[in-house]
Amino acid sequence: MIVTRFHHPQRLILSILVLSGLCSKLLHIYQHRSLPLYLLAIYFPTFFIQEVLLFVTVWILLYTTSGRWAVAAVIGSAIIACTDLLATASQFSFYSQTGSEIQWDAARSVGASRQGQKLILSGLVPMAATTTVIVVASWLMAQGIWNLMTRWLCSLAHLGDAKTSAVLPGPSDLRNILVSNRPRLWTLVGTGVTIGLWLIRPAIPYNHMTGALPFTMLGEHSRARQMTIETFPLPELLAERYREPENGHYKGWAPTLDDSSNTAYGKNKPAWAQGPLPAAFERWIVNPDSNTADSTIQSLSRRGGNKSHSEGQNKTAGPRHYFYNPVQDPLRINNIDLEPLGPLQEALKDHAIPINHIVFVFLESGRKDLFPLKNDSRLYNQIRESYEIYGEEDEADLHDKLSQLTPVAEMLTGEPSGFGASVSSPNPGLGGLSFDGIVSGSSLSAKSRLVNYCGLGPLPVDFMHENDIIPYQPCLMHIMDLFNQRKNSSSSRNSTDSHLEREWETIYAQSVTGEFQEQTRLMDLLGFNKTLYSEDIDVEDAKYFHEDMEKINYFGYAETEARPYIKDLIDETLRQNKRLFLSHFTSTTHHPWGTPEGWNREHYFGDLHKSQHELMDDFLNANHFVDTWLGDLMGLLGEAGIANETLTVFVGDHGQAFGEDCPITGTYHNPHISNFRVPLVFHHPLLPRMHLNVNGSAVSILPTILDLLVNTNSLNADDTEIALDLMNEYEGQSLIRPYRTSHNGREAWNMGVINAGGSMLSVASAAVPWRLNLPLNNDFEYRFTNLNTDPYELEPITGWTMDSLAAEVHSKYGQEAFEWVQKAEKVGIWWVAERKKLWNYSDPDE
Repeated sequence: MIVTRFHHPQRLILSILVLSGLCSKLLHIYQHRSLPLYLLAIYFPTFFIQEVLLFVTVWILLYTTSGRWAVAAVIGSAIIACTDLLATASQFSFYSQTGSEIQWDAARSVGASRQGQKLILSGLVPMAATTTVIVVASWLMAQGIWNLMTRWLCSLAHLGDAKTSAVLPGPSDLRNILVSNRPRLWTLVGTGVTIGLWLIRPAIPYNHMTGALPFTMLGEHSRARQMTIETFPLPELLAERYREPENGHYKGWAPTLDDSSNTAYGKNKPAWAQGPLPAAFERWIVNPDSNTADSTIQSLSRRGGNKSHSEGQNKTAGPRHYFYNPVQDPLRINNIDLEPLGPLQEALKDHAIPINHIVFVFLESGRKDLFPLKNDSRLYNQIRESYEIYGEEDEADLHDKLSQLTPVAEMLTGEPSGFGASVSSPNPGLGGLSFDGIVSGSSLSAKSRLVNYCGLGPLPVDFMHENDIIPYQPCLMHIMDLFNQRKNSSSSRNSTDSHLEREWETIYAQSVTGEFQEQTRLMDLLGFNKTLYSEDIDVEDAKYFHEDMEKINYFGYAETEARPYIKDLIDETLRQNKRLFLSHFTSTTHHPWGTPEGWNREHYFGDLHKSQHELMDDFLNANHFVDTWLGDLMGLLGEAGIANETLTVFVGDHGQAFGEDCPITGTYHNPHISNFRVPLVFHHPLLPRMHLNVNGSAVSILPTILDLLVNTNSLNADDTEIALDLMNEYEGQSLIRPYRTSHNGREAWNMGVINAGGSMLSVASAAVPWRLNLPLNNDFEYRFTNLNTDPYELEPITGWTMDSLAAEVHSKYGQEAFEWVQKAEKVGIWWVAERKKLWNYSDPDE
């Protein structure tokens, strides 16, 4: 009889629901362990209100129904329990892989694509293990949980014989609750205390902690903090005495607190802006008085399709009326009036430095401390500590192994690793500028590309709404398209025998899919003439297709599979007598950090605590593979005979945090500095070797490239005039000139949008060593670090409100830091609102 009752499906369903719900909530509470323990203890009962109501509701459905309604109740309850079970298993799987909390809105967005589904399925093993444990435990505890809830609820409702009752009492029976017995008494006391605590507890973060599965999974949306600053919050910096007059190509600086100049900007067109213009030049196309486009709007159609400018706009926003105006940007600091850095000036006097071609290499998860790895880095110390080193011979063996890890990066940057001799590169050229202190504009790859290609701030909302909005600044490819148009329309242009009169061919190439987050749409929108993705090389009629092509991750192939195609693209461009702009994106250093079969993988970490470093070890092997590939890529330029006339830019799209850096692995909702420090190198064999420490941002890459083209006389007269004018239209400073960390009281701010985009913002300043993580919704904390005293952010200060954070900052770092962190919050909030206006984006919830 007991066995029969034990196998009743109602008991197992309820048991699965209860255990899943409790496990999910306990994990959720544990992930908020930074809160004071006494507060967690005091408010602990309030976190389970929704779970208890759900458990009771399901018990009522399973206990009180009969006949066909019982079947419906079992099916409905089973669906709820299974949903809860799978969601809980997903939470544990995600936490085991990243140390972070899953956000269901983001999970649905990622899972919408085939590649995203593969990414999610990479956590299938821990998810299956969690599911198994909960199901087995539920089976064993089913009878006990059923009996416990039945006795408790029947006693409360005064049902009498629990086996025969089919209905719960009505309102007239509620007076029975007052009858004095222990279950009712303690339930009344507990309920009263819980409701009282719920009424007095702070909303942030405790409301977020109260949500229960499956409600949070099926209907949760991020709760934006109630903070919006439309007007620049530091008006004292806009005083008339700070205004700067127009001077030549410099437009001047005289911001006001109203938007009239931004809505009218572009009305007075520069000489080069007459006639048809490429996409992203719309502020010189749209008539600001009528808000309608003139006849040149036809040139805004996207490459690769017929989708017009108006169709490409965010549908909630309508026509764009607000434009970026450098004169009105209260954060802008210009350094174009300063002379180029001394060594560059000397080199230009001594010899010509032709830049006929540009190769732009994005390094997936490119960490600065691995470009190259050095023996004075924290990462090296962690590797060394994993070995039992007894003498100089052991240390020499380790150094010999590590010297082979990033030799090409060592050659490109000119920064010695300190491990001894490195493998020689296929291209021995040693010229170029490398930088310390550069941070990414976003820890989401696609948004980072917008920063680097277009010199702008990405849209601070989750994922890629930018795929449907023309960028508010012209990107490098748009500018090159403009150069081409002016050459085609000029009847007096010189012969194409001069490389300055040749057209640019803009090419984007990667060996992985272009479908994830609709990258193909973004690359088309950004103006590339040609593109190459894994979809182009893994079909049988592809030129270099072979049967043994091996996918190394759920996105596609190793970079080496794209090599023959890239070589053909280079050769074809040169045969057509065009100038090459090739952008290449590496992907091997993306999770799960696989390398091709047969690649000689090393164990960089020693046997001490080896299991703790497995992911980082995989990442190091992937970095070694990419480093070797970069040498091969540089070799292609040598084979084509253009190495000495090509500027090659290397930049990380973002960093990559591991357990060695912080509690959370990866970039998702992780503000750690290791996700933002990236390498940046402008390599050219004839440039002087310079290593610079600039506390700047990747937003400076575009103006720096234009500045290099102008100063090396690599553009004709018309293009030079356009470039000189456009250099003054961007938010970033040129990195070949002295970098201004502050000017007239305003600071050079470095904003970073944290993956997935709409939840957190990194706010930093070149003028100070401090950094603020600004939460944009109620699910995340404020976070402050001092990179001077804590360069690896091992001891951040956190708080759920600015008041609590600022008080602790004042206690530890003093009045100046206290004032800065409050200012940083205001500037960050204003920056978010300003980006949405510039992107012509309207929040659907507003």
